[in-house]
Amino acid sequence: MIHLICPNPAIDRTVLLESIQFGSPNRPIRIEEFPGGKSFNVAYALAHTVDSEKIMIHTMLGGIYGKYVTKLAKKYGYFIQATQVEKNTRICTIIVDISKKTVLPIYEKGFELSNTTLQTFTDSLLDSIVKNDILVFSGSLMKGMPSDYIAKISQQLQGKNIRLCIDTSGDSLKETYRTTSPYLIKINDEEAQDLFPNKNLHTQKDFLYLLDKDIKTENFVITLGAKGIVGKINGRLYEGYAQPIETKNPIASGDFFLGRMIAGIEKQTKTVDMLKDALCYSTCNAMNWFPTVESKQLAKVRATITVNEITV
Repeated sequence: MIHLICPNPAIDRTVLLESIQFGSPNRPIRIEEFPGGKSFNVAYALAHTVDSEKIMIHTMLGGIYGKYVTKLAKKYGYFIQATQVEKNTRICTIIVDISKKTVLPIYEKGFELSNTTLQTFTDSLLDSIVKNDILVFSGSLMKGMPSDYIAKISQQLQGKNIRLCIDTSGDSLKETYRTTSPYLIKINDEEAQDLFPNKNLHTQKDFLYLLDKDIKTENFVITLGAKGIVGKINGRLYEGYAQPIETKNPIASGDFFLGRMIAGIEKQTKTVDMLKDALCYSTCNAMNWFPTVESKQLAKVRATITVNEITV
């Protein structure tokens, strides 16, 4: 089973406008709603080749919007394990001005996490994990979760051969890296600099040298935006990139990348193929206004992806 952690979900509502008009009514061209939260985006990419019954999203839901998230999750075939909270689940609205090609994310504040709710959520999570499962933390920890939360979960799962995969930031990233041995870490260039503040990380060569000489984690990938990615997988170094595209909405591209990495891990895909697939999905997502990929796009973009094993 692949367990995706999403404690602070939302209804993600993307609103397309031809042009934002201030001081007068705006009439959308199109509106789409998705079960929101980074782990739901990871699940979307995962479910393209991994049976949905093998994917469990652990979350916290409340009120009528929480029920609607459950309905949307069912629509997309996601299985969820929800801890109930009193406050209504939030709505996150992404307003898109097509003419200016600008995106305005408006993210509502979530509920206040109590110690009792966190303990209920944690107990439910731990009870559902069995030997050899994959556990994925995607995004920053929710306010109210201690920075060592991932580390504590990892410690309580010792002996179950769990493959811990993380894409987080800030103190939780630092604490997890310091005290645990994740199976996979996927972060971006800014998060890498935050994790190693004394390193000069500017060029692709700088990041590759970091991976080769300083990274203790066996599988570690750093995304570099338009410059592509660098990574160390099973102790070997790789670099990859896609040809430039016309970007529409890059929100969720990092989640799609992680989702395809997890799919490759689950299916034991060859490293080069796994990284190409992850780059392909993340690139295609950025080509759309909504967090989706299209088959024709995948086929076209896949031919533009380059991934090589290298030495430094």
